[in-house]
Amino acid sequence: MIAAGTQQLRLVNFWYWHLLYWLSYLLVKYTHLAVLVPLQNEATWPYLCIYSLLTLINILLTGLLGRHELLQQRPLLQQLKRLLLALLPLWLLLVPLRQYLIMQYATDMAHDSGSPLKYFLAFSLVLLPLAGWLAVFMLIKTNQLHYAGVLQQQQLAKQARQARLKVLRYQLNPHFMFNTLNALNALIVQRSGQAAEQLIQHLSTYLRHSLKNQQDEFIPLQQELDALSAYMAIQQVRFGERLQLCWQLPQQLPTLRFPPLLLQPLAENAIQYSVAEIAGNICLQICLQLQDGYLQIILAQQGADAGAGWPDTQQPLNLINLSERLQLLFGNAAALNLSHSTSGFYGRLRIATEALDDSRT
Repeated sequence: MIAAGTQQLRLVNFWYWHLLYWLSYLLVKYTHLAVLVPLQNEATWPYLCIYSLLTLINILLTGLLGRHELLQQRPLLQQLKRLLLALLPLWLLLVPLRQYLIMQYATDMAHDSGSPLKYFLAFSLVLLPLAGWLAVFMLIKTNQLHYAGVLQQQQLAKQARQARLKVLRYQLNPHFMFNTLNALNALIVQRSGQAAEQLIQHLSTYLRHSLKNQQDEFIPLQQELDALSAYMAIQQVRFGERLQLCWQLPQQLPTLRFPPLLLQPLAENAIQYSVAEIAGNICLQICLQLQDGYLQIILAQQGADAGAGWPDTQQPLNLINLSERLQLLFGNAAALNLSHSTSGFYGRLRIATEALDDSRT
């Protein structure tokens, strides 16, 4: 079903071109009669009145016809056939009406010509403006169908993009859940009841945030950082004193909106490739800053080499998903830099602040 707003816009566009065509035709006719009729030593005003009446009839009848047909979803060829069938009776009706009015209220300009020629001229003079209107209408209809096709393609692309974003979101959560449940199981086995209780509380906070933001609608940056804090608290319960966190946040956070759960895969891999694989204490830096029109967020092991690159031929799936999600959301307005070496894990996310404007809904 055509949306009410789109339907109204189509009708307004049709009536604009419909009236413009017929009024332009009438202006040309007035100019033609004002020049031609005086040369025949005849009064001009009867002809002007007659053609004004005929044009008014055309405006009303073709306007109603066009309005009805414009809202019908038909192929162009079928639409053309229907219009020809509808315009034929109108044409045959207007020809004798024109002749009658001219013979009754004005001197026939073609009185010296034979009757067949007069009716041939009448048929032609009535047919030409109707043919012109038909051409204008078909152009409007063609443009409408093209525009509807473009809108449909854009809608399908948007739906595909949203579906892909949902898939990427759901591919992030299970991996985290498995790790968290394994950590909880280990705490239960170790009879660490208080630590297990803290883990459940932090998990509840994190899951509440995840379930609240299912549509990938942007949220305040503070909410995303709160979710990241809950995630890191879960990991601190899991690894204990081995994991140290160094938060470097501005005193006042910028009023930006941010995609939900975008930082979780960075944090998950920072844990996986530092604390989980390296013995001893690890300090993870979490830095947020505004720089040259970009929001920059860094999650990295202290002393990690930012330019070492990624040694494996294939990155972890959740980082690949994160990169694809960034591309779908921001295109070239975002960049993800990853590095993993003997000096540790380094991840940097840069997003243009224009793409994170607080007015975005």
